[in-house]
Amino acid sequence: MTSMERQSRYWVTAQVGKKDDLLFEVGVKTTWRWAHPAEFVCWFSDGERRYAQQLWRLASVWLKRHETSSTYGHRKVWRYGVEVACKIKGSQGNPRVEWVKPEHPFTAISSTSEVHANHNEALNSLIRRRCSAYRRRQNHYAKTVDGLQHAITAQRLIHNWSRPHWSLAKETTPAMVMGLYERPIPMEEFLTLRGFAAITN
Repeated sequence: MTSMERQSRYWVTAQVGKKDDLLFEVGVKTTWRWAHPAEFVCWFSDGERRYAQQLWRLASVWLKRHETSSTYGHRKVWRYGVEVACKIKGSQGNPRVEWVKPEHPFTAISSTSEVHANHNEALNSLIRRRCSAYRRRQNHYAKTVDGLQHAITAQRLIHNWSRPHWSLAKETTPAMVMGLYERPIPMEEFLTLRGFAAITN
């Protein structure tokens, strides 16, 4: 499971394991801890309804009686400022977007052109190209869940901190856009950082 902040291209989570409810629970909780301080959150995924099911437990609220009306009959809704859409796919040029759960009555919904999961799909494609564990059945570093987690964590570090992203300004990494560091970090420097463990979380 992967999640990305769209504007900075910062790769937020990288969770691997059996595709069960626990994997989605851990991944969504990790991402929500990172995102929930923001006033507005657009959560767009590529089709797994379990993302929204787990998020609903964390980001839903009950409206007060005076906040409802006959034209808007929902009492339990997403928190103000949260938009959630799944199944953002297309077939033969026809886009498909499925909004999940009722939105807060005071939340403005994004325009159709802004509702897409293109950046995350591009990240998934990048992972398959650069991480051999995702394209080879026999790989010494990913025969176990722990091995695969180590491999994908290394890719996340390189993506966020070392390798400038082509869609950002010249020689700019996602971590620099987030204001976490002022320059790309070479891999040699990574290996000698005392705070190495902290930035892998």
